[in-house]
Amino acid sequence: MRLPLLPLLLLALPLCAQWDLRVELPRPSGQSLPQTMLVGSGQLVAGDLGTGSGYIATLSHQLFQLGPLLRLEGGVEYSQLNASGDLNKGSAVQGTRLKQQGLGAGINAQVWVPFVGLAGEIGLIQRFQRYTFDTPGASNTKDLSRTWLRVGTRYRLPSMGVQPYLIASYQQPVSKDRPVKLSSVSDLASYFSAQGSGQEFDRLWTFGVGVNF
Repeated sequence: MRLPLLPLLLLALPLCAQWDLRVELPRPSGQSLPQTMLVGSGQLVAGDLGTGSGYIATLSHQLFQLGPLLRLEGGVEYSQLNASGDLNKGSAVQGTRLKQQGLGAGINAQVWVPFVGLAGEIGLIQRFQRYTFDTPGASNTKDLSRTWLRVGTRYRLPSMGVQPYLIASYQQPVSKDRPVKLSSVSDLASYFSAQGSGQEFDRLWTFGVGVNF
């Protein structure tokens, strides 16, 4: 008895699928608030973010492969980036906290060096994140949508079956808002009214591990 060809092909697809799962620890850095005069108070406001922490978990699937040298994959991720810093209002210094977390979808190309297990990567990630910035007396929460450029490298570890690897990357938004500049504000909450234009992450390094199966 001959079985239909199409159902057999559909059953075989999961067997030939190439999946990639990785977890990265980012070192995000953020832009600073400019020195802005609070009209009527004679005070300057400025601020800086320290280097932050967090994690990025990514699941990707191979879309296309050209021999052993070129691969194209698409994937989804969940990211959480955190940092703390200082907000200087006149002579007073206040602590601040920034968190950006959410989902992302991206496409990534890998170019492999033959016989050494080393590959270079370049890709784009569209991130949809909830932006939360807190300082005493003011808080701002907005939804951000940013396209990030990702350039990285990976080293495949010798293994049978699944293929573990080490990975590092540099990432930054393709475009970003400039810090807001105001002529007058009545309080800090007004200062943070524009989405993501007070302080936000504008670059990050990542280091992590993954497995291809």
